[in-house]
Amino acid sequence: MRLQASFSLFFIIVSILFTAPLHADDGIMVRELSSKVLDKKIRVNCEVEYKLDDRVKEALRNGIAMSFILEIELREESDYWVDPLLSQLKREFRVKYHALSNQFVMVEMGSHKERTFPDLYSAFYYQRKIRNAELASLDMLDLEHEYYFRARARLASERLPLPLRIKSYISTGWRPSSGWTVWPM
Repeated sequence: MRLQASFSLFFIIVSILFTAPLHADDGIMVRELSSKVLDKKIRVNCEVEYKLDDRVKEALRNGIAMSFILEIELREESDYWVDPLLSQLKREFRVKYHALSNQFVMVEMGSHKERTFPDLYSAFYYQRKIRNAELASLDMLDLEHEYYFRARARLASERLPLPLRIKSYISTGWRPSSGWTVWPM
């Protein structure tokens, strides 16, 4: 029993010491989410702000490729513990530094479109807005129910190289995420 209490205390102390807090201006934030109906399709616009920890930026500049995921969901409000998911949009892009050309390469994983940028700021600025993305058909909705959107953007820490993946378990700076942000429909 005493060993178990000591182990718990040790784990808490290690967690506090090795979890570096994010600066107030670091992180990923979903700034805006809006929708419109066009041709009986629900289309969404989303704006994300990427302010990454200096260690993440340094790793990108040193050639470590990283994937980022934006998820947007349409859910129906219900009395159940988990609201039913009606539709989901997932966009993933991968950023890596190409040392020979001194450029950052961004690959959109669904379409495999590749673009190059002179710096990290330009790459993330380009990726910050999603416009008129089709999320669902209007036929899926019942006008008597209420619906909402939720969105989050995050670094896919599960796709980091193993040494960095281990760091991501300990340090919040290595797993930036906006968390789920909810908007009414």
